[in-house]
This record gives sequence, C-alpha cells and structure tokens, in this order.
Amino acid sequence: MDKRKLGIVVCAHDGISSMYAGVGTAIDGYFRGIDRLRRELDAEYEIRVWAITPWSAPSNCGYSPTQLEKIRRICRSTGGDVLECFNVSDGFDQYGDIDNWSITSPTAALLAYQVLKGFAPDDAIVIAACTPFAMTPAILKRHLDFDVDLRAVWIPHNTSLIEERGAYNTKRIDFELASVESINATPGFFVGYLNPYMREHLGRDYGVQDDKLIPLLNGISENAVPVYPQDEIRHAVEQRAIPTDKRIVFTFGRGVHIKGFDIFMRAAAELADLDCHFVLQVAAWSMDYPIVAELKKLEQPNITLLFGLDLVFPKQLMQWDNTDIVAVLSRHEAAGLIPMEVRSYGSALILVSNVGGLPGQVREGIDGFVTELDVDDVARTMREILSLPETQKSEIAAAGVKLIREEYIMSKNFVATIRLLLERGQHSDEGCEQIS
Repeated sequence: MDKRKLGIVVCAHDGISSMYAGVGTAIDGYFRGIDRLRRELDAEYEIRVWAITPWSAPSNCGYSPTQLEKIRRICRSTGGDVLECFNVSDGFDQYGDIDNWSITSPTAALLAYQVLKGFAPDDAIVIAACTPFAMTPAILKRHLDFDVDLRAVWIPHNTSLIEERGAYNTKRIDFELASVESINATPGFFVGYLNPYMREHLGRDYGVQDDKLIPLLNGISENAVPVYPQDEIRHAVEQRAIPTDKRIVFTFGRGVHIKGFDIFMRAAAELADLDCHFVLQVAAWSMDYPIVAELKKLEQPNITLLFGLDLVFPKQLMQWDNTDIVAVLSRHEAAGLIPMEVRSYGSALILVSNVGGLPGQVREGIDGFVTELDVDDVARTMREILSLPETQKSEIAAAGVKLIREEYIMSKNFVATIRLLLERGQHSDEGCEQIS
C-alpha cells in the first residue's frame, strides 16, 4: 500500500531561532518528537516538516544559532526547512503586538501555502503557537486552491485574559476571539490546551466549543538538559558570590511583575533567622526597566539578586545538592514549565503559587508544595519545607521524577496529539478526548 503524504507546519515565535521562554522549551519538544513520530507512523505516512518563525536579530540576547541549526537539521532531514516570516520588527521583538500580528499571521499563512502546495500532501497539519500566529490557520484555509485534508491547531501558551489581568489589551482580545470564531466555524480546526486549567479557561472565557478543544499537553524534553557535575556547579555558585555553606532557595524568570519576585524577596526577609540563602535571577531586557529598581530596594543580606538572561545557571542551581527549594510564585500563570523541569532532576523540591495552571501540576506534599501568595503564607511554607527530614525530602523528590516521566514528556505528548488529529479529518469533527 502506498504511503499517504503528511505535511506538518509549526509556527512559533520562540523555540526555532531563539530560546528565551517556556514557549521555546515546548516548541523544542515538538521538534524533538519528530523522529519518534516518523518511526511510529513510518508504515502509513511520508512526513515532511517545516518551521516558521519571525526573524530574530543575531544581536538579540534570545537569539540562538545553535537552536536554529538544530531545528533546521530536523526539518531538512524530512525534506522540509526553517522559514522566516515578516513581523515588521527590528529583530528584537519576535512576539510583538497587534501591529506585528497582523503581518505575522498572513505571511506565515503564505509560506505554509507555498510549501504545502509544492509538497502536495494528502494530509496537512498546521500548528500555530500563541497570539502572533492565531489567525494563520484561518487565512491559509481561505486561500487554499488545492486538495488537502487540512487540520490546524492554535495553541495559546497564554492569553490576554490571563497575562494582562487588570490591564486588558482589547486589541489582543479581539484578535484572539477572531481566531476562536474561525476555529469554531471550520471543520478540522481546533484550539489546543496545555492543561485542564487552560481547557476550562478557553471554553469559559473565550467561547471555544467543547468539540473544538484538543489536548496538546505541556511537558519537557527528555534528556535535553545536561547533568552538570557538582564541582562545576559549585564553581558557578562561587563566581556569583553565593554562599556555598548554606541551603539555597531559588527562583528565576522573566523580569515582569506577574512573576512575583517581590513576594519571594519579602518572604526571604521574613526568614532571615534561618541558615539558608535566597537566590533570584531576573531576565530583564534592560536595566532601565522599573522592576530592576523595585527589586533592588528589597535586597537583604540573605538574598543574592542577579540580572541577565543566563540559561545555564538556573539549570545548574536546580541540580545542585545544596538547593532545597525552587519557587514559582507567579501572580498569573497559564501553565509554567519550571515545576516540570525542577522535578525531572530529582534534587530540589518545587513550591508553586495557587494560581492558574500551577497547582494542577503538583500533588501537595507528595511531589511538591502549593502556597497562597500572601507573603506570610509563602514564608511559612518555605520554613516548613526547609525543616523537613532529609529522608522525606528525598521521597518527595523521587515522586516528582516519577510523575514527570509518566505525564510530562513533550515529545510523547506531541506525538499523541498528531495521532489524534489524524484520526479526525476536516470532515469529521467528532470532538476530542478530554484530559481532566
């Protein structure tokens, strides 16, 4: 029997030529799953894969030539390639705003149209990550002039109603709602959800129909992070003037208010009596950002405050034997990959805030801990974790490793979603398996 031809196009602002956010980690996991997908579907499909991303300036601190070459190599091994779409930025804002998205979505659709028409597949799957590409599937569908069984998934890793709570961007909301409207009306089109929290949010707040929701569950890339020797980690710690004789409580992420770094520092101040040290690494695009001055005002002797986009040191510190807690104290968070990555190492324990998609990842007291965002509650919970017997800490860490291996491997989840999409052509919207 002749194989069917399957074309897959993945559109994303991060994870293709850059690596600076959780979106990039997830997208990287998609491409790491391509080899597995080809092996599992080899008897049925000839698969060709393309990646589409906005241009990123080489001097952009998030730009990664190593990542770009890796994704290009994966795509070319299938006969596809990496393509750059327009987004009218100077290469320093791959995400952008409505002025960028109104260019990004249609130019990505044009590129997808061209490569798919040239390949002439029987089946095509377009995955559009986040708001910049929200309208790519609808625009592509409108201009199709060749026969193909097209499925498309818009997979938002955040929305305005989550990320910009209290200061809503109505233009972004309208753009996201337009995508949902087109998906609800188009056979074979779906909205992907990262976790049960996002499934509920997208249905309740954006009006995505139940039969249009499909799981594309978040996860990490198995064996993607090197294991750093303890002496190498100790050297990195010493270089940053962090005490090596104290237990470490660590947090890191983008330099934005919603990450709750001020809460972390205020809780640290309340725990000055403990023989431990608090480390905060903030990826601020500019030292002129208001959050830099805000956090500097909260500095204490038991806190080391670091600024910069260092992708290696957080991974080292999460693996260090002296690190007891990694905290994710976001005020709003759709999903978050840090809780998964922390537990994959089996060393530090995870503490997350009780908001958004974070608590659904953690079984309280079994593989991690959950806290309210009140500073006193955060400090109390940290104190309790730090006082646990070492045997109990080890049991909790081991339970975390087991959970991640069973449920949060991105390549496995990606392949499961592709299989689910192939079961449902554009003429068969029967609803998709729900994850609760």
